[in-house]
Amino acid sequence: MRDITFKQVTSHESRIYQNGDCVGNVYRQDDILNPGSQHYVIHLFEDWRGPKGVHDRRRIREMAQRMVDTHPFYG
Repeated sequence: MRDITFKQVTSHESRIYQNGDCVGNVYRQDDILNPGSQHYVIHLFEDWRGPKGVHDRRRIREMAQRMVDTHPFYG
């Protein structure tokens, strides 16, 4: 397991880095089913599993780390 880092690029988007290499993005989006709240979408490059949605902001790092650790190219 290698630790990941994040770098915010806009108010709604951050990049995910592993060992200095950009491996994906996190997007903040308005939750249309729950007005006034947001959810987050984690998307790793070349990940056949597709993006993963997260509603609890505190779980973004945990979920992104798990996705990177189990990714066939990054883990």
